[in-house]
Amino acid sequence: MNPSRFFKTLSTLNRFQSLFVFILFVFVFITFCKKENSVSESNLEQGKYEPETKGKITKNLPQSKPNVIWIVIDSLRGDIIGNYNVTPNLDLFAKEGVTFKYHLVNAAWTRPSTLVFFTGKYASANPVNFWDYPTTKSEVEAFYRSEKKPLPKLLKGALYSTYMVGNNPFLTDKYGLGVDVGFDFLYDFSNYTEDTKKITKKTLEVIDEISSQENPFFLFLNYNDPHKPYTPPPGFTSRIQTKENLDERKLNYLGEVGFVDEELGKVFEIIKSKGLWDNSLILITADHGEVMHTSHAISPFTGTNTYYGHGQDLFLENIHVPLLIKLPNSKIQKAVQSMTRSIDLYPTILDYIGIPIPKSIHGLSLRPILEGLETTKRTYYGETRFTQGYGEGNEFLLQRSYRFHELGKFWQGSVGNEFYLYFDTRTDPNQEHPIRINQMESISELKLNATLEKKIHRFWKQIRSMEPKLPLYHLWINPSQTETEIQITIPNGIIRLAALPSTVAVEEKGKSVKLKSKEKVPFQISFEVYPDVSFPEFKVWMGTNQLTKSEILVGYFGVNLSACSKDCDLLYESQSFRPIINPHTKVHFWKEGGQKKSYENKQELGTDALDILKKQGYVQ
Repeated sequence: MNPSRFFKTLSTLNRFQSLFVFILFVFVFITFCKKENSVSESNLEQGKYEPETKGKITKNLPQSKPNVIWIVIDSLRGDIIGNYNVTPNLDLFAKEGVTFKYHLVNAAWTRPSTLVFFTGKYASANPVNFWDYPTTKSEVEAFYRSEKKPLPKLLKGALYSTYMVGNNPFLTDKYGLGVDVGFDFLYDFSNYTEDTKKITKKTLEVIDEISSQENPFFLFLNYNDPHKPYTPPPGFTSRIQTKENLDERKLNYLGEVGFVDEELGKVFEIIKSKGLWDNSLILITADHGEVMHTSHAISPFTGTNTYYGHGQDLFLENIHVPLLIKLPNSKIQKAVQSMTRSIDLYPTILDYIGIPIPKSIHGLSLRPILEGLETTKRTYYGETRFTQGYGEGNEFLLQRSYRFHELGKFWQGSVGNEFYLYFDTRTDPNQEHPIRINQMESISELKLNATLEKKIHRFWKQIRSMEPKLPLYHLWINPSQTETEIQITIPNGIIRLAALPSTVAVEEKGKSVKLKSKEKVPFQISFEVYPDVSFPEFKVWMGTNQLTKSEILVGYFGVNLSACSKDCDLLYESQSFRPIINPHTKVHFWKEGGQKKSYENKQELGTDALDILKKQGYVQ
């Protein structure tokens, strides 16, 4: 409706006609505004609403979406439930719901695994490192810029009330250990001793509070037991029944499992008594397993003692964890034998509560498996300290990898040999007897079966395709009529040449590369820094003259290098676009792709953070 046109027409009518038309206009205008400012129930279900109208609308709508209750039991291996007489409540839950027998986490310690939960992406897809405990300010800020839809934040946008109760110091940026993923209410007990009962008590209070709310809720309940140190209350180890010869550590580990199971019984009881059970999607899983096989006591990847620990490899006992699910308003009972992954939980939740699944995630909803519609088998890719891995069915290729190293007291910047271990758990269930490949280029020297060699090589290619691409650096040189010499240096890592003309001679390799050429036409050199922990510096001589910064242009826009003296990293960026190079330029340097990051050293942890890590057995 055009108001100016309306009032022009109004002026040509008599007094009564004008009054009638004016009243009609006001009525139509108000009706139109109400229509524009109203929010339909279907839009609400998709999370489409204006923030200022959110509170008014929800009071008038019945709760239609199921609640989501996600329970994580830290360090719970996939072979514990139902086997040692310590999990009667979990046994009953498994019997009455869906049990996933071959569920694998895509990361092997708490922080990266939790971020996999809440993003549906592999750990390396977000900027938070999984090498060391401290998180730098730049990592945290980059996470907030890049991760727009972590699960709690997404559900909050869909009018869910979101709660975290538990022991997980990585779900807050308060201590320099983690990030805030968007919970409305976060009750973290990581700096408390004997936290398990405190977590249960708070959980019961929260459930009592939210049971009277009209909005659906998301409750993330995270028990730290049976994480180290294993200190079960008296009486729980006496419940264990097994023919297995158990050492003291496993006895106490199982005692803590029994303790958590008893606490969960209280949680299940209140969920049912408050009438929340039927209309809730309930998931129970773990963030990683625990190493208990002596052959894995010293990690072949990190060289550290990981016996009764985790995070130093991707052996099955480290990544195979339970997954139990009760679907909302459903009595389905089923055991799923096929492989599932922790990246699949995020899209599964969204699928069952009717929220569109973002296309940017790596996981797939489990719904097709449960409904018998899955036509292809899922494959595995995982990352942890010093290790990358790929698997199909029962076969795995694990790589000793420097790809995700970060500088700090655990690594000072040198890069050693990266080897590969191939396992087939059908013939080697404990992964004790791998085929070792020291260099993938020399795999033919092992004289393997041709089919197996081809398969291992394919697995290796899958690892390369799944990991994020390293930044690629390019040097475009417009030489003079004399010899050109280029020296590229980095303080940490190694330089890997990706492309260069055959006429360019390479004289050094490693942290310093020297190149010489007698080319008289422009040429380009491309290289990577592995791992991505240093920004390269370079010098160029044409004849005996070293080029000055004013003779070098950088980045997509060709900024003069002399224009910046500090924190110039962003000037070099060109994303995936080749700069427009002036033919009179002597040298043009740019960076292509890779995650934006700051090459700062890890900050020292504060007293609170260190106390939390010591209490939970992360550091001594």
